[in-house]
Amino acid sequence: MFDVKETPACLHDLVRAQARRTPGAAAVVYEGEKVSYAELDERAEALAATLRQAGAGPDVRIGIVTERSLQLVVDILAVLKAGAAYVPIDPAFPAARIAMILQDAGARILLAAGAVTGRHSPPAASAAGPEALAYVIYTSGSTGRPKGVCVEHRNIVNYVKGVSRELRLRAGMRHALVSTVAADLGNTVLFPALATGGCLHVMARNRTEDPELFADYVSRQGIDVLKITPSHLHAVQSAPRPARALPRERLVLGGEPLPLARAAELRALAPHCEIYNHYGPTETTVGALMYRVPETLPQTRSGTVPIGAPLPGARVHVIDANGMPCARGAQGELLIGGAGVARGYLGRDDLTREKFVADPVGGPGRVYRTGDLVRLLPDGNIEFCGRSDDQIKLGGHRVEPAEVEHVLREHGGVRQALVRARNEGDNAQLVAYVVPRRLEQPLWNHPSVHVLPDGTPVAHLNRNETEYIFEEIFVRRAYCRHGISIADGDCILDAGANVGLFTVFASRMAKDLTILAFEPNPPAFERLQANAKAWGGRVLCLPYGLSSDEKWADFTFFEGMSLLSGVYADPAKESRVVETYVLNGNGAHRMDAGWNAEVAQIVEERMRASTARVKLRTLSQVIAEHRLERIDLLKINVEKSELDVLRGVCAADWPKVRQLVIEVDRRSDVEPITLLLRAQGFEVCIEQDPLLQKTDLCYVYALRPGPRLRGTPAATDLVLSPGSLRKHVAEHLPRHMVPSAFVLMDKLPLTANGKVDRDALPAPELPAQRSDPLPPRTATETALAAIWSELLQVEHIGMQDDFFDLGGQSLLAIRMVARIREAFGVEVKVRNLFERPTLHGLCEVIDGMVWAQNNSRGASGGANDREQLAL
Repeated sequence: MFDVKETPACLHDLVRAQARRTPGAAAVVYEGEKVSYAELDERAEALAATLRQAGAGPDVRIGIVTERSLQLVVDILAVLKAGAAYVPIDPAFPAARIAMILQDAGARILLAAGAVTGRHSPPAASAAGPEALAYVIYTSGSTGRPKGVCVEHRNIVNYVKGVSRELRLRAGMRHALVSTVAADLGNTVLFPALATGGCLHVMARNRTEDPELFADYVSRQGIDVLKITPSHLHAVQSAPRPARALPRERLVLGGEPLPLARAAELRALAPHCEIYNHYGPTETTVGALMYRVPETLPQTRSGTVPIGAPLPGARVHVIDANGMPCARGAQGELLIGGAGVARGYLGRDDLTREKFVADPVGGPGRVYRTGDLVRLLPDGNIEFCGRSDDQIKLGGHRVEPAEVEHVLREHGGVRQALVRARNEGDNAQLVAYVVPRRLEQPLWNHPSVHVLPDGTPVAHLNRNETEYIFEEIFVRRAYCRHGISIADGDCILDAGANVGLFTVFASRMAKDLTILAFEPNPPAFERLQANAKAWGGRVLCLPYGLSSDEKWADFTFFEGMSLLSGVYADPAKESRVVETYVLNGNGAHRMDAGWNAEVAQIVEERMRASTARVKLRTLSQVIAEHRLERIDLLKINVEKSELDVLRGVCAADWPKVRQLVIEVDRRSDVEPITLLLRAQGFEVCIEQDPLLQKTDLCYVYALRPGPRLRGTPAATDLVLSPGSLRKHVAEHLPRHMVPSAFVLMDKLPLTANGKVDRDALPAPELPAQRSDPLPPRTATETALAAIWSELLQVEHIGMQDDFFDLGGQSLLAIRMVARIREAFGVEVKVRNLFERPTLHGLCEVIDGMVWAQNNSRGASGGANDREQLAL
């Protein structure tokens, strides 16, 4: 071990000193790749020289987005040697998260697998000292965005000295790095290993997510020191012989409470391994307290192992609500002072002043207010009792519900969101309670109201038609594809508005819209007005249609299928369209003659027609009357009158139109429409929905050429369902911050004083569509459904059920990987589940792997047979 009496000033100096002591010893190992201390120091110094030329120096932040590898360690050391501070970012983070961290950190240089990019500056003149930044680690933020914790060299050097002494680390020990460096959990092994002559084994991501691969590596490589969270360890111990996943000498657990029962299990599995419970927020540099678990476990009120006593260089206070020290046994907030207290939050002076305060007991320097509730035990150790705020720990990660809630509220269809944790330990579940963005004027008293799948009431004509329109507009996004966009302040003309669901959709997509909605059908127009009024904004409902010239015309109205009503409507032809749509939607299910006859009868009833006289005007007349300077989107769905509408635009008005989406109902009209649009300078795309196959119906999309600078990001999904909300959150937050369950509510429950009553929040239920799940059909689906049912504690798993909609999360996914190997003998990865989360989808992955494996064995066997024949 290094001489603690003569510790170098900076973190990288510790490693360089060790390289001088043991230059030929193995320093880092990754998947068969190995470097000595001398090689590691040389590679890091070479990269550091490049970074210095790029402008690296004291307090310059350099982003590192490198996959877990040997190069990752080189990159970190190179940044430190260059005198700069590294900002570690997990490559698995969503692109939006990575961009946000780099921007917030002001990272002028970016390292990705040793490659240097970014805005270069003149070389720095001075080297880093003890008070210079070593790294900035981003943690979840209670204000709705993550915050960067600034750790100085003196902070981390103090920690490395203290933890190395307490763990009695020695040269030659093998340390396993299993966690992401984007959090500081792994710094318990990363820097102490390299400062004491140990060999750092960087475990590949797929090994850390696979119980068998994890246990095999730890046992085969003879890992001596392992730092891991209790829940992650429990997940990777789900393979046979769980003791194989444990190190030989030191097991350090941290990041979340350690139940006494779990500690007893580990003690029994590895009686000769020392077990430590490690505690400390990032703001006090990795860890501040540690407790060596004795052979005879203590009894605590919380049922968890104590978090211990301060590490060297740290001091702690337990204070009451008045800032006074608590008596032994009394519960209070934990304050941490000493050499490990970080500089503060990057660019967040207000938050730094709030959390890093003067020592209320009169000690030197500042202390960090942890927000953790603890009690001082008679033996001087400290017991963790919970939180004084809403902060959550899941899988060792800090999760501020406010940050998740902030992302949820950015969804166009969400008005309120509240996030909390349910259950504890390995079954901890992050649950989001969501109140949809409601109408400004409620429609519950309207005589014809229908509730959309997200709970929004709309005035409508009939249920089946409304559900079709909802599917077309909200789910399939038929009018926002192929580059079509809707942005704040747009002017939209909706020809053939029907009851106005496109108005509802557009109003969720953007703000401050001007919408002119045309509908000549009186019953539909009345519903259109009601929905437009409810949604507010500048929506003008006009009770006439559009055509090539101003006139009156006979309008055929179908009572049960208003979408097909129009000037050119033909009851016989429209009936065939509806029948074809129904058959396309049902595929091969119930395709017998009796059922076809039943469909025909239903269609006949819904296609009863009546005729009314309606007014038609030209689009250019409307443009002139309302003085429209631009039309950002012209949406046309007018049942065979599309070409008439377009012919009602004079040459002078065409330049005002930026985008069009047209549902074309006659095949013969497609060519003249596309020719007209191209003649006006539009780029045109034609698409037919799968449900409209074997009909003439298709969509025509037209845009002006050039950069698409306007519009809502394509990631926005306005259908409030667990799947769409999960997708939205996953596009902005790391995997551990994505809720396992989403509960849609009319309103959040309140206490008598108007605050949210968290105790009244309901437990998440299974998705409503599971009332009649399609049962498994194959042997693979049946076997996997049984595994899901056991792990998720859910009965009757259906083919289209989503693992995460049923309450699954990352740690359960790791356990499932082990069960799949036992049942099917194939190596499914956790990422396979995230890519194919339904039972049917994952079964296709498994079947493909089984087929490939059997085919490979067959080919190998055939080759052996041929060799034997040749002999």
